[in-house]
Formats: sequence, structure tokens, C-alpha cells
Amino acid sequence: MKKYKKWWITIGIIFLLSVIGYVYWFAIPKHTANKAVDGYLAEQKIKSSQIETRVIKKDWKMGGYLTKIVFKDDSKLKYEYSYDERIDLPYHIFVDAYKDGSGQTEGEMKHPPLKEQLEEMDN
Repeated sequence: MKKYKKWWITIGIIFLLSVIGYVYWFAIPKHTANKAVDGYLAEQKIKSSQIETRVIKKDWKMGGYLTKIVFKDDSKLKYEYSYDERIDLPYHIFVDAYKDGSGQTEGEMKHPPLKEQLEEMDN
């Protein structure tokens, strides 16, 4: 009986460490990225009622999180809000928009990036 008790304790510790690791490396950063995108959208004066679809995924290639948004009033463009703590922009977000896989300039977007990003791109 004691032999099995040690196994159950070991399995319990491994499970607990796995849950803590998942929360630390995935759940908390995803929540932080979601809040940053919400703040960025608020600064752009975009309401949640204007959003048709919103999907957030881990960006395994670049790091951080990528939120893809399609707006009801600009449904031909797919906006990508890239969140990465290493980005030195407001909310640590860089915004791109794509139409049929081709990148768009801020003049072609109904919801262009914040001026800080545009100034950074000009330098």
C-alpha cells in the first residue's frame, strides 16, 4: 500500500507542476495580450460591436501572441495585432492589415495603427 502511495504523490506533484507551468507560460501571457489588444482598440476608438471576428493565437515563429480581427465596416481586410513585450510601441503591439495575403498601407486601412507606430515606421 505504501508503494502505491508514493506513486500517487509523485503523479500528483507532476500534475501540479504541469498545471502551474501551463498557467505561467501560456494562460497569463495570453490574458495579458488580450488586455493589451483591448487597450489598443480602445485607444483607436473601436468598439467591440464593430468587430466581426476575433481570434488570438500563440505566435510560435516570432514569439508573443497574434490577434486576427475582421471589422464589420472593413471586412475585406484582416487586421493582425502582434503582441510582444519586446516591442517598444504603445501596448507592445504592432498592427498590420492584409487583403488577399498582400500587406496594406495605413492609407488603405479604415482603422490605421496609432501614430507612434507610424512614426516608428518612418524612422
